[in-house]
Amino acid sequence: MLTRLLLAACPPGFYKVSSRRPLCSPCPEHSRALETASTFCVCQDSYARSPTDPPWASCTRPWEEDEIRRDRVEPQSVSLSWREPIPAGAAGANGTEYEIRYYEKGQNEQTYSTVKTGAPAVTVTNLKPATRYIFQIRAASLGPSWETQSFSPSIEVQTPGEAASGSRDQSPAVVVTVVTISALLVLGSVMSVLAIWRRPCSYGKGGQDAHDEEELYFHFKVPTRRTFMDPQSCGDPLQAVHLFAKELDAKSVTVEKSLGAGRFGELCCGRLQLPGRQGLPVAVHTLREGCSDSQRLSFLAEALTLGQFDHSNVVRLEGVVTRGSTLMIVTEYLSHGALDGFLRRHEGQMVAGQLLGLLPGLASAMKYLSEMGYVHRGLAARRVLVSSGLICKISGFGRGPRDRAEAVYTTMSGRSPALWAAPETLQFGHFSSASDVWSFGVVMWEVMAFGERPYWDMSSQDVIKAVEDGFRLPPPRNCPSPLHRLMLDCWQKDPGERPRFSQIHSILSKMVQDPDPPKCATAPCPRPPTPLADRAFSTFPSFGSVGAWLEALDLGRYKDSFTAAGYGSLEAVAAMTAQDLVSLGISSAEHREALLSGVSALRARVLQLQGRGVQV
Repeated sequence: MLTRLLLAACPPGFYKVSSRRPLCSPCPEHSRALETASTFCVCQDSYARSPTDPPWASCTRPWEEDEIRRDRVEPQSVSLSWREPIPAGAAGANGTEYEIRYYEKGQNEQTYSTVKTGAPAVTVTNLKPATRYIFQIRAASLGPSWETQSFSPSIEVQTPGEAASGSRDQSPAVVVTVVTISALLVLGSVMSVLAIWRRPCSYGKGGQDAHDEEELYFHFKVPTRRTFMDPQSCGDPLQAVHLFAKELDAKSVTVEKSLGAGRFGELCCGRLQLPGRQGLPVAVHTLREGCSDSQRLSFLAEALTLGQFDHSNVVRLEGVVTRGSTLMIVTEYLSHGALDGFLRRHEGQMVAGQLLGLLPGLASAMKYLSEMGYVHRGLAARRVLVSSGLICKISGFGRGPRDRAEAVYTTMSGRSPALWAAPETLQFGHFSSASDVWSFGVVMWEVMAFGERPYWDMSSQDVIKAVEDGFRLPPPRNCPSPLHRLMLDCWQKDPGERPRFSQIHSILSKMVQDPDPPKCATAPCPRPPTPLADRAFSTFPSFGSVGAWLEALDLGRYKDSFTAAGYGSLEAVAAMTAQDLVSLGISSAEHREALLSGVSALRARVLQLQGRGVQV
């Protein structure tokens, strides 16, 4: 499948909007492309897209307002039902989910809620009496296209007042009694919550309907946007996790094979079988027996964290198992595994434009997380997972702040987190969205370098020293210059000078639309003032030889030529001229230009070190 996706001309069933886009995409749900090299997919009979939908949106049967039935309207709840979007028994019918979005009329910018269910009916609770609500419904097959589905036309429902649902002949005494009892119940509930949690977790994902085990409920109310709730603010994670995660029956989870050891137990792949649904491939994280209380709390905190996120480029939490003998966190299964390994396995099979196409989704996810107030602290390509459809998703939410701060100075599996850490993190242990931006710059470099280790074989201490001295990674081979300039902007020493994720996402999206940098025939192209972007290549003390310097430039083939000509030290190389490079027999103008740029930076570095040479 990957080979077909990488073809220049898309085969039938695949499309790409522009010939400049290197990656072919499969046709969205209920659409088809019958010809080779299609630029869009046409909808199947009886299906259509909204005029405002993009080409990658799935086709759906047109919704009509009268097809959404108001089955029951009460002061605090509304029951709706609707027709199936596809005939019962048709392909994909069992994989359809519905999202119901609702909000108080005129308040959609400030507060809204969603309900997800696998059945063509829903009961929405916790509504206000005598209030007008707007409801919208959309259907989607499970998969990466969920975010592109169109909502139905809005329908308006007004909940009746409390008096409308009961007898109008009730005596004042009865009313007073009911109100008093209700107030006492509410007060008791509030006191119970405060006793369990030091701070209220004000929104959640869970709360399943007793009559529909498939329904997921996610409700949030904020002035402008959702806010991340730190698991450490909830006294009992086992209680709090059910605000954000669905409790699964242990019998619905089948473990098929082990993928390796996790932090607190085993990581496996398996299947999740929910009533009336096809089996879903999942990843299962288990907690080993005999673990400490702190490990158990950290394990639950991962589910509590992940359950708050709902983004197509963030790993999706399917649910948790907390009522059996083994605690389990169940997430979606992404078949290609970690991004760095995926890139290394496919080195040479993807061109720069295809690599670039992986980045906007990640930037969108980080924009989403930063707007929620969440700081990842451990962003790296190894913590990004790749789906079968080449969708990259952020993962690695299972480490607490103390763990992450300590990990900056340690090595894990030979990969030091210092390679991804911002200067303020290394020096002061300070994490912020701006430090995540620095790490994202390194992730972009990893992607364009096919998963190569950042800073090559440098030690952590050498990396820290080099970054302090102003060293920045050079562009990987075939990396578009605008993208490298964006990386350098992410690596500004002053956190306040780095771009925000919203800006990064916007820039990357535009790059994907037009991957070729502008051509300037008569003069160099103008560029924004970016101090670090002027560094074509920098060197640093960890280069042990001229050969290592050449390898860093990806020009190790010239080692013998330099040695034969007597360039045995970096000081000697720093004194070379353009004519010296020609005399070495280097015929490629591109290679001479790269070497000369490296020599210039090396010369400045040697002068800075005041004559400290590194011998071969």
